[in-house]
Amino acid sequence: AERVQNRGLCAQAQAESLKFKLLGGLAVRRACYGVVRFVMEAQAKGCEVVVTGKLRGQRAKGMKFGDGYMIKTGHAGQVYTDSAVRHVLMRQGVIGIKV
Repeated sequence: AERVQNRGLCAQAQAESLKFKLLGGLAVRRACYGVVRFVMEAQAKGCEVVVTGKLRGQRAKGMKFGDGYMIKTGHAGQVYTDSAVRHVLMRQGVIGIKV
């Protein structure tokens, strides 16, 4: 495993970073906006972070945090975007992270 040249543009690195922020007890909204800002400062065209699960309280919900221009559909969406999914085991249950 070699080191990534630009950590801000690597979805896997950002998903891991967000995972450890949440395990450390940082608020979900604050952690996600921190990751989005870090990615955008690395000269990314756009970024989206989706967090789902029991964020606070018993009821599960999903939150999306985005910035910039994001291609989601078609062949271009598969070719030009980098995505990563992680599962975080919290006290209340599992939280899903997608960067």
